[in-house]
Amino acid sequence: MWRDIYTLSLNPELFVESGNLRDLIDRTGLGNFETGPTGASHDVDVLCDVLTGRARDSEALLRTTVESMCDDDRTKRAIHCTIAHSAPLASVLGRWLQGLSRPGNFEDDVQLKSLALLADDVGVGLAEMSRTDGFRHLARKAGLVAAAGRPHDIAADRELSDGVFRFPAIMLALSRCSEAFEPEIAGVDYALRTIGLLPVWRVLAHHLPGPHWKRLNLSASQTDALPSGHTPLSLSRHILDYHASRRERRARVMEGMLWVLNAVTADTDDFVAALKHVDDPTLAMERLIQGRAREAAIYHQGFDLEGKPLSQWFTEAIEDPRPLIDAIARSRLIRRGDPERSPLLGSLLSPQGRMFRIFESDDIAVIRRWILSLVPAPSSTKPASPLAITPVHRQSIECGDLMLGAVPTNIREAYHLLQGRALPPRTRRFALEYAQFWLGAARRSIGLSTRSLPETWRHGLLRAWLLDTHASHNEAFQRTKTQSMPSREQLVEETVQLAPLTLIDGAWLQGFSEVDYASDRVGSPLFRIFWDELGNGNLSINHPRIYRALLLSMDIDLPPTGSPQFPYDPRLRSESLRLPVFWLCLGKLPVTLRPEILGLNLAMELSGVGGSYRSARQILKHYGFSTQFVDMHNTIDNVSTGHSAWAADAIDAHMALASQFVDPDEEWERVRAGFEALSPVTDRSSELDFFKQPKRSWRAMVAREPSYV
Repeated sequence: MWRDIYTLSLNPELFVESGNLRDLIDRTGLGNFETGPTGASHDVDVLCDVLTGRARDSEALLRTTVESMCDDDRTKRAIHCTIAHSAPLASVLGRWLQGLSRPGNFEDDVQLKSLALLADDVGVGLAEMSRTDGFRHLARKAGLVAAAGRPHDIAADRELSDGVFRFPAIMLALSRCSEAFEPEIAGVDYALRTIGLLPVWRVLAHHLPGPHWKRLNLSASQTDALPSGHTPLSLSRHILDYHASRRERRARVMEGMLWVLNAVTADTDDFVAALKHVDDPTLAMERLIQGRAREAAIYHQGFDLEGKPLSQWFTEAIEDPRPLIDAIARSRLIRRGDPERSPLLGSLLSPQGRMFRIFESDDIAVIRRWILSLVPAPSSTKPASPLAITPVHRQSIECGDLMLGAVPTNIREAYHLLQGRALPPRTRRFALEYAQFWLGAARRSIGLSTRSLPETWRHGLLRAWLLDTHASHNEAFQRTKTQSMPSREQLVEETVQLAPLTLIDGAWLQGFSEVDYASDRVGSPLFRIFWDELGNGNLSINHPRIYRALLLSMDIDLPPTGSPQFPYDPRLRSESLRLPVFWLCLGKLPVTLRPEILGLNLAMELSGVGGSYRSARQILKHYGFSTQFVDMHNTIDNVSTGHSAWAADAIDAHMALASQFVDPDEEWERVRAGFEALSPVTDRSSELDFFKQPKRSWRAMVAREPSYV
């Protein structure tokens, strides 16, 4: 079950209903205070002491288990087993933070500090520099391909027990409904950073010393992303104290910490069980046979073993493999203690044999060890199999209520409704339809102006086009810089109408705070842009904050962006909300509309560089207003080393990758549509009014619907 939930929750567009997740956590017992220490449920420091002690105990147990395997081969197997079984845990490092940032809290100091922790965990937008990537390096060095893979590769490793996916699955699911669990996430984060390097990796680091283990230490920074004077642990404590100081949140903070406390114990038990299975030749053989039994039962009807078809033995081995193991041990298929003379490892597996290539080299090693372990004479008694369980081959994950979620009836309602992160099914369908509506207008306007992207894509072309476009922006500025100034009233009015857009600066990139995206070659520059837009965790250079300060200097005090009052402020025209709503929709659909997001991102980062930002600076300066906002954008969005360049690099990386799997011309057209979507060319403004268009059925939309649990 946990493997399935883990796999489902990898989708950033998945909606997890908070009540369902709480029920799921209750089923694990992770939130059970009875398993915690007396008095610790009310005191953070007491619980931290207990947590540290529990981590030491877990480390000691794991170390003792590994060191009990006294010869080199057994120790090597134990180390490889431990690395593999800890891969799901490594794959979610930092992921509990990935869903916290949302447009409605872009100006919130606590959330910006959480984003700083995430930025450090993912490597601040540098490709393959996340904490998880540090683990992948270690796994590759050990020769464990699956453990070094992406999360879907790890989930496909059938050698891993379901239990090792339990805590990772919960952390992933938690990131899909973060708005409902902010205090608990603060507790989880601080508890994990209090432990630092988790017990399982402390043991491995002792046997496989190297610098990459430092990257897995959650209490130590791996970048310069954190505010000055802070470590990950101290910054996490700052966030925890903010939540714990509020009476209604304190118990929830403690609950998040308790989840980690209990998970440390449960995970250690799973790791120890896996080590015992891999070390015991009989248990390892049973696991191998049980894992193959369902498939093997289809064959072997013509081979009798002790008077019963082998196919029937395999059918029974699905529930309990021990009787079949014992029967094989008594058969002519093996020579006890002598794998070289055993037909099972000889003629049957040869190129001429009936079981050629049935077993991988690791499987053959398991069979060889089992045969070597067999005593010359079989025991007269048959002990009960410790693996006599009914394995779950398919676990049903029930779909939730697809009618959950509100559907806005006007643009103002839509702006507020989309300020969050998670989208219930009906709201997601609205977001997809709105985005497709807007992109339809964008596709129709391709080629109608001089600003469209080139008709084709190839390596190097986009960067050259970028420089040409930048030069044209400068030419336009030179032509218009002597034109008459707009009135002060016109300037203020335009600044107000841009507020719904500018106060959610970067919202289209919201989905790229996903750890996997923020640390891959396509998404890392996009996360870096997103991180810049929000001020790199520093309120003084947070773009929405700077713009709000500009508004205040004009005597315009708008409500908080995430409040219901903001979009209904009478000073905001409804048409000023249309493009921002499109941005908000895109930010929720990083899988479905990735090419379009890449195109829009380039358009947005390039739009004012060298031209309109310089014009705006002249006007603002003329009336005595701060030019910080436009000055900052004209520098950080530059086409050589800034956001415009990063945006082009992300597109090139995406196109190079996508061209291996899809028609590159079709993919490029999607990128072009996204670029055009910043300012579609229309005959009438009303053509971009979604709510005045003829109603269309959502059911007719062709799009991938992610699972909902």
